[in-house]
Amino acid sequence: MGKKVFWFLSNLVLGCILLFSLAGCGDNGKKQSSLEKIKSKGTLVVGMNATNPPYEFHYSNNGKNELKGADIELVKKIAKKLGVKYEIKDMDFDGLLPALQSGKVDMVVSSMSPTPEREKAADFSKIYFKSTNVFVVRKDELSKYQKASAFKNATVAVINSSTQQQVMEKQFPNAKLKLFGKNTDLALAVAHKKVNAMLVDVPQAALLVKSNPSLIQTNMKYSDNTAGAAIAMPNHTSQDLKDAVNSVAVKYKPQFQEWLLSQVKYVK
Repeated sequence: MGKKVFWFLSNLVLGCILLFSLAGCGDNGKKQSSLEKIKSKGTLVVGMNATNPPYEFHYSNNGKNELKGADIELVKKIAKKLGVKYEIKDMDFDGLLPALQSGKVDMVVSSMSPTPEREKAADFSKIYFKSTNVFVVRKDELSKYQKASAFKNATVAVINSSTQQQVMEKQFPNAKLKLFGKNTDLALAVAHKKVNAMLVDVPQAALLVKSNPSLIQTNMKYSDNTAGAAIAMPNHTSQDLKDAVNSVAVKYKPQFQEWLLSQVKYVK
């Protein structure tokens, strides 16, 4: 009888040891949240199309390349909130969501609007800025473009996969579109008579006109019917990261316009 009791107790102790071991393994093997993954890396990798002053652009400071813009300021605030460093990956606008989906970047901060199509590919934060779009033409042709009907059959340059492209396709379905990856390329296309006009948002239009004296804004302004600019995160991002990012978007939304204006001095 003593042997049976000993055997029973021995197996009970062994079972408890195994149970606690498995429980410990379960804790260690627990799936990390989106926020925990970024914190464990120590660096937030952000996708951006850095050709959109004053939102994001390259600036030469005594021969040293720097990234400037209101979106850069927002990235700094997000990284500070998460307690990590940040790294910017500059790419064409139409490559941003594919980079997000493939895991090359942790999020996209590039004045991107959460359209229904984009929301299939990413989770978006709350809105941090809303602007308006305007047509820009050559000064010597401004008299031709006093009415919206003038753009009905025009050749218009827009950023590929942008909300401006959607505006053109919806409101000017018969116009011919020329798609580019950079706003600076849009301006050159208009200035060199490759297209009749370009459609960009108001802050970018002001700076592109400043850099290209042959261009001028028209009075033709259009809402893109989207909520505004938001931060894109991978589908199924955990709530802890969404909450942290949303808190930054909401907190600094009132300051974003000031950040845009403060960046004008860096644009050449």
